[in-house]
Formats: sequence, C-alpha cells, structure tokens
Amino acid sequence: MSSDERKIAVRAPLNGFKPQALEDARTTAGITRGDLSRAIGVDPTTIHNWETSRTHPQPDHLARAAEKLGIPLDRLVVVPEDSRTIADLRNLAGLTQKHVANRTGLSTTTIGRIERGEGSLSDRHATALAEALHLEERTIRDAFIRARNRPLPTR
Repeated sequence: MSSDERKIAVRAPLNGFKPQALEDARTTAGITRGDLSRAIGVDPTTIHNWETSRTHPQPDHLARAAEKLGIPLDRLVVVPEDSRTIADLRNLAGLTQKHVANRTGLSTTTIGRIERGEGSLSDRHATALAEALHLEERTIRDAFIRARNRPLPTR
C-alpha cells in the first residue's frame, strides 16, 4: 500500500468556532468539562482540546454542547451572514455532511462538492439543501456563490 493510499481524511476546522466562548459559557453555567462531556457523549479531554484550540468539534457535538449549556449555537460559531458558505450554514444548523445527506438523499461527495463551490448547483440540489437546513433557497444559492468565488489558497 502506497503512502497516498494510507492517508487519512482530515476534517477542516469549523469556520468561526470560538473556543473561548465555549469555555466561558461552560464555566458561567458552573458545568465541569467532565459533566459536559458526559452530557454530550465525548471524552473530557475532547472538551479540553476544543477549549484550547487543539482540535475542532464536529457541528453535531457542538450543537449538543450549546443545547446543554442553554445557549444558541451562533454564540460558539460566529460567521458574518454576508460571508457564510453552505458549509457554514450546515455547521450553524449543527449538522454533519452525513446528516444532510440523510435528509436530502444526496451523497456526502455531492454535498462536499457543493460546499466547496465546485461544479454547479442544480435547482433540485438547492431545494433539497434549503429544506434540510430550514432556509430560503436564495440563501443556499448566495452561499454557493460565495464558496465558488472565494480566493484560491496561498502556499
């Protein structure tokens, strides 16, 4: 097996995630890392790693944490409305690509391609995503255009 075949997929960081906001909300609520971890089904070290920016949470885990802390998810994930991509909208809904795939009947590959602004966004896909994320179709189309027009990465 080549080294390319052994590569493990790495999740992109959760855009707009505010580790300090999570720690502040948790301590204000008087909840320990252990209590929060137990409530959302992750290891206490995971909570520590999120709060210290060592790792980023999955959106569904962070949504459960926000719910247990009694705060809206957008206090922990801050992305200005006029710069949100479809991936940001999905994260703010507390969903993984797999969750959206289950709700839409689209593959995670298709969802990833759309989130990256690759190819085109069909009417059927825009409608399915809007319904899955409980948003207007125009919001989905605008977010797709933002992803498509984002600058190329620099090295």
